[in-house]
Amino acid sequence: MYVGELLKSLDRVSTGVPGLDDLIGGGFIPGRVYLIIGPPGSGKTTFGIQFLVEGAKNDEKGLFISLLEHPKIITQDMLRYNFGLLTHLKSKRILFYDMGESIFGAGRRFTWSEIFENILRIIEAEGVKRVVIDSFTSLEYSVLDPEHKRMALGRFIRKLHERGITCLIVAEMMSSENYTEDYYLTDGVIVLHHFMKNYQMIRALQVLKMHGVAHDSNLKKLRFTEEGIRVYPEAPF
Repeated sequence: MYVGELLKSLDRVSTGVPGLDDLIGGGFIPGRVYLIIGPPGSGKTTFGIQFLVEGAKNDEKGLFISLLEHPKIITQDMLRYNFGLLTHLKSKRILFYDMGESIFGAGRRFTWSEIFENILRIIEAEGVKRVVIDSFTSLEYSVLDPEHKRMALGRFIRKLHERGITCLIVAEMMSSENYTEDYYLTDGVIVLHHFMKNYQMIRALQVLKMHGVAHDSNLKKLRFTEEGIRVYPEAPF
């Protein structure tokens, strides 16, 4: 490995989530792939949009690849926040790509390799450095070769590394006891939680894994605000 590549591990790109950068040494290591996972309504898509907005504010072009919801619906939902998404969409600093239509409306099923190759072509065509893929879990039941996921995902992540793409893979939490290939192959795993306690909804964030970065894996309080989600240094209880 070249010295220049080693020194890149000292760089950071902000997550765009207030309070989170402080937990992971200043932000994400650029050119790495991170898994954002959690139950429905925990803030996964909001996290992804905040990550792209943070890049757009610094003239860093970002791409949101939607595998399930229509980009129009996502945009409408994000208008509740004050981070100026429409401005970044109009300036094309943030792009949406509706890949769900080509996958689920094609009338046939694809292999994992075909899907990842298509995603890479989209990324390269747009010339972006920040990418969000949401929701990865929707592919699990639509591929021809589910048993080949680990090998295909490993190749895909390696190619993202080679291209210097900082990527967030958004996935649904199916079970807290079953770890899929995504957990093992990505460079970091951030879990968003919500649960009831004393008749109140408790929200939390946990940095479960973060290669190359000292981090606190304890639950941290998370709240939805007018500016999006925010993480606090204290425990949620």
